[in-house]
Amino acid sequence: MRPLLSPLLASAVAAVLLAGCGSFPSTGAAATVGGVDIPRSAIERAVEALDLDELREAVEERLPAELSAAERRDAVDDEVSSVVEETQRRVLDLYIRLELIRIVTDDAGVEVTDEARDSARETLFASIGGEEALPEVLAQAGFTEEVFDDVIVEQEALLGLLRDDLLADESLEVREPRHILVETEEAAREVIANLEEGADFAELATEVSVDQGSAPQGGALTAAPRGTWLPAFDEAVWDAELGEIVGPVQSQAGFHVIEVVDEDERPIGELDDAQAQQFVAGELEERFGAAVTDTEVRVDPAFGTWSADPANPVLEPTEPVGDAPSPAPSGDPGAELSEEELQELLEQLEDQ
Repeated sequence: MRPLLSPLLASAVAAVLLAGCGSFPSTGAAATVGGVDIPRSAIERAVEALDLDELREAVEERLPAELSAAERRDAVDDEVSSVVEETQRRVLDLYIRLELIRIVTDDAGVEVTDEARDSARETLFASIGGEEALPEVLAQAGFTEEVFDDVIVEQEALLGLLRDDLLADESLEVREPRHILVETEEAAREVIANLEEGADFAELATEVSVDQGSAPQGGALTAAPRGTWLPAFDEAVWDAELGEIVGPVQSQAGFHVIEVVDEDERPIGELDDAQAQQFVAGELEERFGAAVTDTEVRVDPAFGTWSADPANPVLEPTEPVGDAPSPAPSGDPGAELSEEELQELLEQLEDQ
């Protein structure tokens, strides 16, 4: 007898769900994180939103033509069941992470606001190419708009507020360099020679630099903190004296001639999001890792097993311990359904 569907889905109820004409019960918690329940109903709604009819058709089209009707039905049911299980596991993983992030932000005294949610939503829209791209992105990821709003946006908002809280009273040294990028060391040495003879750095950058982003601005780059640029370039910038011509400096991009034109102390709140995130990434990871280690996470085994590795916490599939017993027919609670009887039951439910 082939294995039954996910333990979360009793065989008969699973058949109804996969046929698109029903849903499974929504009672109890899918997981508990630090005493906070994640309702099973939230995970079930994410599964029910899947277009399982379309998935079944796609699976059917990929199957070899020589398979019998029963073999085709089994193969389709197995793959659709696998998608359902993977979706519920990925969604529950997101919910668990959200609760862990809430523990971190609660400890920091950070409370989410509608303004923060709106800002997070706009940031996420920008990252995917605009709000109009959201339906396609969610469809590809297998997530619903409910998961996007209630979990993904909430996570982004909380992390943004925590980042701002960590950066509130911090300042950071920044340096503003300009550079001329050329393809060979010989060309870089020629640039240096021209500068030593009195050539104007900005004019020379506009004429010969192959960095199309900075050349029109005379080679000027935006002031940034240590660690922003390619390693060799970054090291040269922070080792240089103000106004000193440095080079040739080789990086993956080519050969640079560099001059640091300014340095400053800047409130971190004035940095762009990427620079600010880089500055606090280590602290955020440390706090989240501590929450993972210190928080009890209990998961319904039907959904998976929580791996509390601070470096890579994840909800993993539950290791099978053997085939589940077949449900007994209502007339004889002690008997097993045969393969033929089980298939007949599934067909009857699909025909409803």
